[in-house]
Parts: sequence; C-alpha cells; structure tokens
Amino acid sequence: EDILVTHTGQPHERIKADTDRDFFMDAFQAKDYGIVDGVLEKRGTKVKKGRRG
Repeated sequence: EDILVTHTGQPHERIKADTDRDFFMDAFQAKDYGIVDGVLEKRGTKVKKGRRG
C-alpha cells in the first residue's frame, strides 16, 4: 500500500479501501488516479528503435 500511496499521490485510506476488493477502472481513470503515466490513444504508432546504453 505504501508504494501505491507514494507513486499515485492518493491518501493511504483511499488506497486501502480501493485495494480491499476488486477495483476496475479504464485507462483514463487509471491516469487520473495516478497509477499510469499516460494513455496511448492511437494504434499502430511505431516506436523508433534505439541503441541500448
């Protein structure tokens, strides 16, 4: 729970309540909640391959 509090910015009480049972959200709700950084809306976007360093 502490990891989710740190990374989402949600209060501990909310994380505890939300993780007590199944809690489903769509991609945009997950972004608003703080659990994902962004949402890709367009399919087929190619990512340029780079060298690993």
